[in-house]
Amino acid sequence: MSDWQKNGTDEAEESKLDSILQPSTRAGSFKISVIFGYKISPNYSAAVDIARRHPSYMEKGEGEWIRHSVTFEKDDVEELFELFSLVHDWEKTEILVNHKSLPYGHQLWLPLMWFNRIK
Repeated sequence: MSDWQKNGTDEAEESKLDSILQPSTRAGSFKISVIFGYKISPNYSAAVDIARRHPSYMEKGEGEWIRHSVTFEKDDVEELFELFSLVHDWEKTEILVNHKSLPYGHQLWLPLMWFNRIK
């Protein structure tokens, strides 16, 4: 078991493990994970508050070395947009697509989620 501390259910961890153990040739749901660390910024506490409200929120480490992780699906696009607008230019922010680090996460994959904001 990893040393990520969970808030609520561990659906994200189970989904990640399932995709590794039983890879599918069909596309499942499209998920974006935002991982960010401590930053001396007025936006830091707001970003952590947004992240902690989400059921997939996990944290690892403590103090200056803490890492916050949240996984969003298309129905969570507004929360994703709100969080990303706070942490997008932080040096240690990572974007994962379906729990995998893919090239151009910030520039290509994340903007695909913004189409779900159009109602």
